[in-house]
Amino acid sequence: MTRPRCVLLRSPLALALPVVLLLLVGCAPKPYTPAYTVRPAAKKGRIFLTFSPASPRALDPVVFTVRVVGTDNRPVAGARVTANLTMPGMEMPPNTVALTPTAPGTYTGQGRFSMPDQWAVTVTIVDKARRTSAAFPITVR
Repeated sequence: MTRPRCVLLRSPLALALPVVLLLLVGCAPKPYTPAYTVRPAAKKGRIFLTFSPASPRALDPVVFTVRVVGTDNRPVAGARVTANLTMPGMEMPPNTVALTPTAPGTYTGQGRFSMPDQWAVTVTIVDKARRTSAAFPITVR
């Protein structure tokens, strides 16, 4: 009885083809991911957080935009707004992003996540004598 020969497995081309395919897929340009808006975990007030890119990666810059609307449906202007980036369940050094006003009720700033995992972005708004905050869950790749 003759043993069947598998020519393809012994061929250098057959061995190199999977490696070449993996390299091509791994080196493909990353698709553009648009901004993404999340709602706070505890539905307090009317605070909206948008971040760009929509799928943030560790150590890459992320643009945070917060829109604050009062109970009268008017934009809250002149507030001091910050975003505190934390990892629930893990002790991390402070990572606070100061947001600057870009339009009435809209505040923008840039920050970075230090590692991939589940994060919480706690937005704090200090307006006159009131202090309001809301936590937003974000997954970082």
